[in-house]
Amino acid sequence: MTNILEECKKAVEIEIRLDCRQEAMQILELANKKDRMEFLKYHRENQGNICCLVLDFAKKELVNSGKMEQKENDCFKDPYIWFHENNKESK
Repeated sequence: MTNILEECKKAVEIEIRLDCRQEAMQILELANKKDRMEFLKYHRENQGNICCLVLDFAKKELVNSGKMEQKENDCFKDPYIWFHENNKESK
């Protein structure tokens, strides 16, 4: 697992903006292997936006399981937040 996390750390330095890197690494350290491998897959394919989406989904799972807390100023949020916010107005 250490090799995977080392590769993730290098990928985070490339794909994630400086102010979000610590949170990204925390997510990857707590995430399951499947999420780490998916993050690396999209990094290798030069799809940085998808890397961020993988982190959003992994964070949502970690928050739901109580392993992480969602804070207002966090970089990675519920990937469905846009959908939820826009559907509040239509109710």
